[in-house]
Amino acid sequence: MSDLLRMTGMYSGMDTEAIIQSLVSTKRQKVTTLKNDQKKLEWKQNIWQDLNSKLYGLYSKTLSNLRFSSAFAKKKTKVSDPTKATIIASDGAVNGSQTLKVNQLAKSGYLTGAAISKVTTGPVKSNWDENTKLSDMNADLVGSKLEIKTEKADGTSATTQIQVTANMTIQNFMDAVKTQTGVEMTFDKDAQKMTVAPGSGNTSVELAGTSDSKASILQSFGLADYSREPITTTVTGEEMKTTGKIYGAANNWNGTQTRLSDINKELVGETLSFKLSNGKTADIAITKTTTLSDIIKEAKKIGVDMEFDANSQQLTVNSGNESLELSTKGGSTSILQALGLDKYSDGAQKGEVVGNVIKLENPDKNADGFENDSYVKDIDNDLIGKKITLTVGKGLNAKTTQIEITGDMKISDLTKQLREGGVNASFDETNQRLFISSTGTGTEKGFSITGNDEALKSLGIYVDPSAKPNEDGIISTDYHGSQTTMIVAQDAEIELNGAKFTSSSNTFNVNGLAITANAKTNADEPVTITTETDYDGIYEMMKDFITEYNEIMNEMNKLYGADSARKYDMLSDEQKESMSEEEVEKWEDTIKGSLLRRDSTLYSIMNSMKEAVNGKYTVNGKEMYLKDLGIGTLSYFQSTKENRYSLHIDGDPDDEATATEKDRLKEALAADPEQVIGLFTQMAKKMYDSLHESMGSTEYSSIYKVYEDKRMKIDYDSYTQKIKDAEKELSDYEDKWYKKFSAMEVALSKLQSNQSTISSMLGM
Repeated sequence: MSDLLRMTGMYSGMDTEAIIQSLVSTKRQKVTTLKNDQKKLEWKQNIWQDLNSKLYGLYSKTLSNLRFSSAFAKKKTKVSDPTKATIIASDGAVNGSQTLKVNQLAKSGYLTGAAISKVTTGPVKSNWDENTKLSDMNADLVGSKLEIKTEKADGTSATTQIQVTANMTIQNFMDAVKTQTGVEMTFDKDAQKMTVAPGSGNTSVELAGTSDSKASILQSFGLADYSREPITTTVTGEEMKTTGKIYGAANNWNGTQTRLSDINKELVGETLSFKLSNGKTADIAITKTTTLSDIIKEAKKIGVDMEFDANSQQLTVNSGNESLELSTKGGSTSILQALGLDKYSDGAQKGEVVGNVIKLENPDKNADGFENDSYVKDIDNDLIGKKITLTVGKGLNAKTTQIEITGDMKISDLTKQLREGGVNASFDETNQRLFISSTGTGTEKGFSITGNDEALKSLGIYVDPSAKPNEDGIISTDYHGSQTTMIVAQDAEIELNGAKFTSSSNTFNVNGLAITANAKTNADEPVTITTETDYDGIYEMMKDFITEYNEIMNEMNKLYGADSARKYDMLSDEQKESMSEEEVEKWEDTIKGSLLRRDSTLYSIMNSMKEAVNGKYTVNGKEMYLKDLGIGTLSYFQSTKENRYSLHIDGDPDDEATATEKDRLKEALAADPEQVIGLFTQMAKKMYDSLHESMGSTEYSSIYKVYEDKRMKIDYDSYTQKIKDAEKELSDYEDKWYKKFSAMEVALSKLQSNQSTISSMLGM
């Protein structure tokens, strides 16, 4: 429709709009007819596309396979013990019985780290009692031995070794010495000193650590000066101090860089408030990274001097001439108590105040205090600069990644680098352990972690390289009261008929058998695999073909024999508005269903497929039909119009029409499978060849299309142009008539105006 100004019968009084629409109705109907014809063509294209897709599937998959006898070489297997292995036989598997042993299953490598604890390097001022574990004094004492040689008055002597166990306390050790040798050992808690006396019945005693000891007990007990020196009277050792590494809670804070969260984890979230009598104040919020130095700096800003003595482990606060009041808020633990500044709890203090020794007030709260964003150096400061090496795989294909621990490395950074190296790695904050595992099964995915032994021990991932896996492939390493467990990755191994095969997974493909190992077999109890031709599978394959054929043939038969839809014109928009959606759909489906009625192309395809299934074939010199195998259509009176060309198998339990008949197809397969297969392959090839010919490319059809898709596209595009031309013709025709009627209205307007002027002049 153009933008032309259109005037209605303002002066003529005529319904010009209705007159014009009547004049152009023929041309408007032409546009409607063209659009309807194009829509029918579109529907027809869609029907053919859907049908062609099904025919192409039958052609390219089913028939393409069935035309070869190899398609019928189906096999099945039985396993004497399915819990040990699952077997799937390919078509190429050899019939017969075979023996199978599953020697081992494929495993992933797993490393469960020991619980990580804070490592402090001695010497450390001690505060022990009789119940202190020797492992808390020095973790390396576990497994070490003290050799005790006693001599009696009669000149006889005896040598005894006392070994330190993981949970042995000082009292436990002294009791063991007393019981086994008679030597008396006592511990002075206040002086932190150990006393040794020969004891009743002994004239002298010699003490020495064994050559295979990991650490010296004598040194830890302050008795190193008495090694191999006969003791004939009571002697007292030096003050006991840590001589190696201790793990867990410690009261030795390393200068002003000590974090308050290390002193007590629960301090995080509290606020320490300074208030001087001159009105100056300072509030220090305690975060995870707040150090003693941070507090000292903030205090100095308001004129309060603070110092920390690493030797005495004490804070000194000096407020000068001003009174200072310290208080805390926001937390569950008193910062004043943790910092040894309890004196300020009673009120303001003036001048210099020396606090108590800073101790770990609640070691249980801090023992498992590491998180993913904790720094690695906080585990053990000696880790900085140390390197560990991750090796994934084996041989020439092994991948090696070296990781250097830096001062700003967090635990999360360490696990990230491990993952980038080719393993799964995570840190469990609840259990305080590193977990590392391979990304798959088999030795190709296995891994090892090497490097500085002390660094690996501090991280809880040290595995003794000399240790051998047990029968389950597990290596356990004990140190500092916890255990590292390594499950070594391994390949699966089977024996088939005495020949060994390995795989990185639990699946094998050997001699046409897909073997999945499920569990180890006993050495003298192999499983038996029996392979045979799967006649039931062949039967089902033939049945599947018939089902597919029937579905396509019935659809084509329905389309070809559809009732005429001459009485069903395409609905206009006005007609659709007066009908329900269901009524519109039913109406249009009737039209769609008739579009291929008596279609010659459809008839040709149907006929060629019927000829194939009804054809006579010669197999090994014998002429045969499918009906000889009990496969054919029902009689005219048994079948309906919709399934007249459907094939049925006599004796098929899923087919109500023939279920009671004798199953001749199964009998023929059992008696002479070669003949049955030969008949089916010939039939399939004939149908395949006929469809191949129908799907060849022509001037009007594309490759693998049974219908003239090119011609339909040409026709569709032609309709598009015709509709465009007809709509322009309609618009121009409407404009012509609107112009004429508009001119008439203008002329009448002028005439009426002139009449009014003349009447006025005549005094009428």
